[in-house]
Amino acid sequence: MKRIAILCVGNDCPGLNAAIRAAVVKGTEIGIEVIGVKDGFEGLLADRVDVMTKSDVSGILHRGGTILGTSLFVPQSNLEIEKVAKKVEQYSITSLLILGGRLGAKSALNLMKMNVPSVLVPATIDNDLSFTDFSIGFFTAIEHVREALDVLHATAESHHRVMIVETMGKPGGWIAVTGGLAGGADYVITNAESVDPDDLLKRIRTRYESQKKFSIVVVEGGVVLPKEMYEISNANEQLPPAEVVGIFIEKQLKDIGIEWRYTNLGYLQRGGSPVCMDRIIATQMSTHAVEMVKAARVYRAVGMKGLTVTEIPYSETMVNIKIIEEHLRNLAKLFY
Repeated sequence: MKRIAILCVGNDCPGLNAAIRAAVVKGTEIGIEVIGVKDGFEGLLADRVDVMTKSDVSGILHRGGTILGTSLFVPQSNLEIEKVAKKVEQYSITSLLILGGRLGAKSALNLMKMNVPSVLVPATIDNDLSFTDFSIGFFTAIEHVREALDVLHATAESHHRVMIVETMGKPGGWIAVTGGLAGGADYVITNAESVDPDDLLKRIRTRYESQKKFSIVVVEGGVVLPKEMYEISNANEQLPPAEVVGIFIEKQLKDIGIEWRYTNLGYLQRGGSPVCMDRIIATQMSTHAVEMVKAARVYRAVGMKGLTVTEIPYSETMVNIKIIEEHLRNLAKLFY
């Protein structure tokens, strides 16, 4: 009997449990045993593994996070990879099924160098993996951004303030742009393109002068701002860029009395029950991955092209960053 070991690598995201559930159910149907590895590669090396049955995954579809736990540890040195290879042999594992983002992709590539078979299922809220249109967790993350902007809109309008909202997703810009678009952001700043301070000020001033005396500015965490914004703001470069944006706006528009407040959405974007699309793509990709192992198609990543599952052979391009598409950035600008 073939055996899959499923494990999560990197940060958690909504939809991982849907993927785990799908792998176990599909494996049971086609005669493949699935063992769950707790806490990623750290758990594998520590023998934290158990055979999983359908009863183990009953009722987990709607749950956020991952019942298996996860770890940021990536096998890199020859010694680490050899230890993983020995565990794969010890447990008679036909293939690993790796759920993860860029760290998962790096793990898969490293293991391939020593002929440790795996299939990669993309799972990251950042949605920045180059080989897939969508990654598990992305749709839920931008829904959280949308919800937050809806809530902040009311208080921004009531107090006539500029609300600076920081998102995750650097440097691809997918969360900031699409979440901002869905939530009616009045300006979005990401690493996907250089910041134009004059344009930012012009947009906010125009809104204020047209009696829209509030704005919501979405800023991607870790964005690189022009030096002039730090100089004008007299801000320490250790300060979060989103806060620098707020100080800059206040100083440059002091003639109209702008007030601002800063909200960092942080880990709220990675939690919660997965939305429908994350459950669907997680189920599609994970069941397909199990079928690939059955057919001995390993050293490959699954992905989505629209709502169709795709496969690509492993290559170094898997870790390339997919930047938010220009047409989406322009669409968001239409509503500034």
